[in-house]
Amino acid sequence: MKAVSMLRDSFVWYALATGSLLLVIGELAALAGAFRVRRNRRTVLFSGLNLLAGLALFTVLMDCARYTYLSEPDPRYRPFQLTMFSLPWGLYAGIGAVLAVLLAVILRNNRIYLRDHLTADSVRETVDLLPEGICISAPDGTVLLSNLQMNAICRTLTGSVLSDANRFRKQVEAKSEQQDSETLVRLPYGETRRFSLEKITVNGKEYDLLIAADVTEQYRITEELREKNEHLQDIRRRMKAVTDISGDLFFAREKADARAALHNQLGQVLLTGRHYLEHPDSTDGEMVRMLTREMNRFLLREAEIPTGTDDTPAGTDLLQQTLYLIRGIGIRAEIDGKLPEEPARRTLLAYAVQECATNAVKHAEADRLTVRLEETGESLVIRIANNGRPPKEMVTESGGLLSLRRKTEEAGGEMAVESVPAFRLTIRIP
Repeated sequence: MKAVSMLRDSFVWYALATGSLLLVIGELAALAGAFRVRRNRRTVLFSGLNLLAGLALFTVLMDCARYTYLSEPDPRYRPFQLTMFSLPWGLYAGIGAVLAVLLAVILRNNRIYLRDHLTADSVRETVDLLPEGICISAPDGTVLLSNLQMNAICRTLTGSVLSDANRFRKQVEAKSEQQDSETLVRLPYGETRRFSLEKITVNGKEYDLLIAADVTEQYRITEELREKNEHLQDIRRRMKAVTDISGDLFFAREKADARAALHNQLGQVLLTGRHYLEHPDSTDGEMVRMLTREMNRFLLREAEIPTGTDDTPAGTDLLQQTLYLIRGIGIRAEIDGKLPEEPARRTLLAYAVQECATNAVKHAEADRLTVRLEETGESLVIRIANNGRPPKEMVTESGGLLSLRRKTEEAGGEMAVESVPAFRLTIRIP
């Protein structure tokens, strides 16, 4: 086997030189890693000795290369150096292989130690993997630790790297919004971050801990709940307004009904009195006096609206009372069909007969009403006409007719008023 000094410019020579250089680099990295993670002294010493051996091998090979390029012997080379240059290259290759195996053992041992022990690198890697942004700084703003998330947030908000924590906090406050005593910042790409500042003490020194938590989903839910709450408040306001309006409408309707009832009763009393003056022989004077007295008492607020007299037959309902009373104003009702038995239908029929009788005397000078009752399926159709003058113009629903329409519609029925060729009222009650 050739001596190592005879391998000038050969592939084996370059392989030995390159291998020894790589060994030195690997051993130096292994020793630096042992120091960084604070390994025990035995491990550091073993790594240091391996590095020294690798440096010695690399130095011998470099001196041998310089020696082979001399044109004549150099007296500065000592005999032991010349002896080393004459050794076979396989010996140096074997030493390099042994050092490579030792280096592999050291690196494997370091890897196992890093896997089983908490080190600064593992802490830094863990902090960088957190979804929250974390920044630890000194009171003067000097950044001591900042993970990847916080650096990315800083670049997004400010366009620069995080170098001054105090200045970064001021920029965050300028772009934030307060919600329930929390500082929220909406980032351009859709995320929402909640920033919180805490004070931590390490070895008697106080530091600032700034955390940027991802609250995008919570913020979305909060905004959705806020919009729904505003919608509910709007519905509540509308319901209150509707309730107020409904109360006003109910009061107005009751007031209108009372006025219509007063109008009808007063009109009936006046018409009865007029008929008595014009036809004293065919009118019950006692009934006229009784109706007048009751109406006067009501106008003086001493009684309710009169619906009948003491002369009204005992046990009669509103319909029978109405048929009895309209005779006092000179109206005779001719009924064609069977009177309804249901109280609601009879009451509505009574209101219709009373209103048509009053209007027939006032506006048409009639003395007879024709009331036709017809059962069609589950409905009762009421048609009321008179024998008086036909209307000169279209009948406008107001007062009693309007109140009658409202009562009909409240009962689920329909009402129609015809003016041509003669007045006719049609009511359909379900």
